[in-house]
Amino acid sequence: MYRPSYRGSTLASALLALLVSACAPAPGTAPDASPSLAASQPGTPASTPLPISVTDAKYGLLSVRTVPGARCQADLRITAGTYGDVPPGALPGAIAGADGSVTWSYSAPRVPSGTAGYTVRCEGGVASEVKTGNFTIPTHPIVASSFTVRVTTELPPHEQINEDPALVARRDESFGRIKASLATEWTSATRGMGSLQVDDKSADITMFVIAARGTSVHRTSLGDDSQDILIYVSDERGCLATPLFSCPRTAENNVAVALHELGHIWCCHGPGATETGHWAEKQVSPGLYGVDKHGLMNEPVLCTRFGAILSCPNRFSDREMVALGFSNFPAPAPDPCITQSLSLRSQVNTIESQLANLGAQIKAIETQYPGGAPPAVYDTYRSLVSQYNTLVGRQNTLVGQLNGLPCDSS
Repeated sequence: MYRPSYRGSTLASALLALLVSACAPAPGTAPDASPSLAASQPGTPASTPLPISVTDAKYGLLSVRTVPGARCQADLRITAGTYGDVPPGALPGAIAGADGSVTWSYSAPRVPSGTAGYTVRCEGGVASEVKTGNFTIPTHPIVASSFTVRVTTELPPHEQINEDPALVARRDESFGRIKASLATEWTSATRGMGSLQVDDKSADITMFVIAARGTSVHRTSLGDDSQDILIYVSDERGCLATPLFSCPRTAENNVAVALHELGHIWCCHGPGATETGHWAEKQVSPGLYGVDKHGLMNEPVLCTRFGAILSCPNRFSDREMVALGFSNFPAPAPDPCITQSLSLRSQVNTIESQLANLGAQIKAIETQYPGGAPPAVYDTYRSLVSQYNTLVGRQNTLVGQLNGLPCDSS
């Protein structure tokens, strides 16, 4: 076993004492605490400010400029509404381009107006910087003449909804049909005066299509003006005969439900309306027929079945157009099916009038000659009967065509 000598240990101690004495500060002076000395110590890397400036900050967009190649990330402080989508809380990391710019474009759903904030952090080598600031989220009304809708199969935030696997296929079909046709249907429902754009990113209102049974609803919070729409693809009350909210509903029927719930953004309040936002009494609107003649905002909204087809209202009435904010609006555009139905109905009415006239003549001859008419009169009688039977056949054909149409011109 190796043992250091006593003399060697004493020499080492003496040298150590000499070094400590040489490095000790002079009496009355403080140790050197300069940044360079501190930075040279282990675990304390140098920190140099990184040039960074925020060039644009508004709801939905954040842009900064720093050194090329810097790594940046950002957090947002935005108050979400009671209803609707939730904006992002953090933005993904990004690397500054050759000009040093970084731009984030992010989802900006409708949220309560007010002040929001951001925090940007950028790093490049040993340099870093943090910038914080605020921006204003303005308030703006939703107008029926031009607005945006996000349609999604996501579940609404803050809601506990158990979706039914048996309704997923119907949800997906309804979602596809609503997303593809809602803009066109809105323009038709508002007589060409309304414009709707489906926007997956920054919508005025979000429409959640849900694979569950429930009562579809437009929800709004008076406290923060947040809104959204829940479209349940099947009704919780079971299958009813004719109401719009009956089950099973086709994807096309759910488009009509979507139009109805969108109408609730503006309708219906004040005289003639119920507490649930529907008309208390139905009124026939000029130029509208069949299922559409009372408009879209009644309770219940009644549909009519034509064979396998369930036809539901998809046109706003005159008083609903006013509630939506439109004025000097045109008459409803003619529906080709209704136009055909009205033509057939007119022909049927004409034939009914002719049959009544012929029937009266035939009845007069039978009354005048109860025991048999003279030959000349009998020939006239036979001609009248032949004309009558021909018209009855023609009437039956027209009535068959009328009943076969998927619309009602009453």
